[in-house]
Amino acid sequence: MKILMGALLLIVLFGARSSAEDIETLDSLVREARLNNPEIKAAKWKWEASTKRPSQEGTLPDPLIGLSWQNVSFDRITLDEDPDSMVRFSFSQEIPFPGKLSLKEKIATKFSEAEGESYQATERGVIAGLKAAYYDWYFVKKAIEITERNKDLLGKFIEIAEVKYEVGNGIQQDVLKAQVENSKFIEQLEILEQRKGIIEAKIKSILNRAPDSWLGDPEDVERTPLTLTSEEINRLTEENAPLLSMRESLVQREENALELARKELYPDFFLGASPGVMGMPGDGIQGVWEISLGLRVPLYFWRKQKFGIEEAALQLKGAEQDYSSTNQALLFNVRENYLTARTSENLMSLYKKGIIPQSRLSLESALSGYQVGAVDFLTLLDNLVTLFNFELEYHRQLAEYQKALARIEELSGVELVKISEVN
Repeated sequence: MKILMGALLLIVLFGARSSAEDIETLDSLVREARLNNPEIKAAKWKWEASTKRPSQEGTLPDPLIGLSWQNVSFDRITLDEDPDSMVRFSFSQEIPFPGKLSLKEKIATKFSEAEGESYQATERGVIAGLKAAYYDWYFVKKAIEITERNKDLLGKFIEIAEVKYEVGNGIQQDVLKAQVENSKFIEQLEILEQRKGIIEAKIKSILNRAPDSWLGDPEDVERTPLTLTSEEINRLTEENAPLLSMRESLVQREENALELARKELYPDFFLGASPGVMGMPGDGIQGVWEISLGLRVPLYFWRKQKFGIEEAALQLKGAEQDYSSTNQALLFNVRENYLTARTSENLMSLYKKGIIPQSRLSLESALSGYQVGAVDFLTLLDNLVTLFNFELEYHRQLAEYQKALARIEELSGVELVKISEVN
């Protein structure tokens, strides 16, 4: 009995140790996601495609080149005998009013910049999602380890209760109660294994791996220090958030669009040149030429350009409100996650420095007391369940803390780990 009780104490004090083989580090998965995630690649290609637009918008429209032949008979060529016969080449070029092309190029440039920021936001969103899944994966792994360890410990308790019951020093109720708790552990393991499978499937999906591909185990997670204040994070968010930069570029695009709409009240120009040859009476040909200048006049401005200006002005107001709305949403979400991180940090400290060591000592004391009959079995069992719950809660709060930091990084556009190390 003493040997068995000693083994139980060792399990309580040190627990089980998992193998370090086949570890999937978070850094390696982040690199893989950046390379292979379809959402990131789609956003990148969309942005790269948008960079090809400004040059197109800032270039003159293609000229119109033509050839015409005028003949006065169907049965013969009359070019060299009739002055009404001629062959003419034509060249026509549309020239927008000064400033229109440059504004179109600016609009396309701002849109491209917005696409670039959207790409950055997409990448950060995918990486934050991957990190959140990874930390959930870590918690489930720890929960399985802790549950299995406590299940093994409970199995030893059952053996002790059965021995004491057989020699008349215990009651059957103790054995039955322990078996019920053991069944709860088994149920918990089934649920955790299901959740582990779902999380692994999500990680493979983010990495664009096949559903049945191999995936190792998560590495142990260490708490990342958060040394920035809420005000500092808010300031960094307003300076660096990709979503906010995207909205700012869209506002600037609409400002240029409004200026262009006003320019549409001014005419565009058409320049033309038409050299050729015409027939001469009797025999021979003679060269001719013609140049032309035309205007595209906004004659119906009160039904077209006027509404175009009003439309652009409303689009600008909408873009400005989108910017304000995004700014408020970002600051709220950053604040929410900051508070979540701080609360989890405080709880982890409470569990690690107070509750868990106290619970472990209480269980050790209950084990010793149960051995000499000073403590009943239900008290021993209650101490075991209490320690189990707080160990789980510590790792749950660690996962929530790291997930909150990952979301702050996504929203603010700032790498908190690097900043914390610098500070």
